[in-house]
Amino acid sequence: MSTSLYQAKTKETQTVEKDQMKSIILILISALILSSCASFSSRIVKKNKTKITEKNLNKLEGSFELFPDTSYTHSGNPEIIKSKAVLRSFYYFVSKNKTEFDSLATYSVELKFINNKKIKFLFKKEDVKIDSTEIGGKLKNNGLFHLDNKYVKRNGIPFIFGGFTSNKTRIGLAKDNGLLVNYAFDVSGALLIIIGDGFSYNSAFHYKRIENK
Repeated sequence: MSTSLYQAKTKETQTVEKDQMKSIILILISALILSSCASFSSRIVKKNKTKITEKNLNKLEGSFELFPDTSYTHSGNPEIIKSKAVLRSFYYFVSKNKTEFDSLATYSVELKFINNKKIKFLFKKEDVKIDSTEIGGKLKNNGLFHLDNKYVKRNGIPFIFGGFTSNKTRIGLAKDNGLLVNYAFDVSGALLIIIGDGFSYNSAFHYKRIENK
């Protein structure tokens, strides 16, 4: 075999091997993303929700207090909340903006469906608008509306020294006609899996409906 022909075949083999390696890496990264995504726990909200359908989706509309009055344990048992924490406010789960809240003021959020796949959230302080946002989503068979504000962020170099951070939110109707929020959060990756240092949790809160006077 001539030297030029041998070099050509060697180069072709190297190219094929590189392409195969790229494909393997892409498959591994895709698998990590799928395995790292936050997942909801049905147990935490199952006995506290009222299932809604496309026909009565408007039951989710209305005004609610911005801070929750109740949280739920992993088994779905209610626990009374006595303090206002920013990370529990409904604003935290649907808005990317940062804001400060006056502990002595009264805040609320108004939900209104633009159509069956998009909601408008209007935030108020003492009945005065302070912010608003629109988010798409989908009503699932479980009777909960899953918001399209899922967040996935890569940390470092996956499979070497890093992984992914992800979170997502779904909302529903509580049995007392209040607003139910389920939030899922996950931090995981190759190195975290190896050393067993991944972290994930589900939280659920109840927001009291504000009845029209």
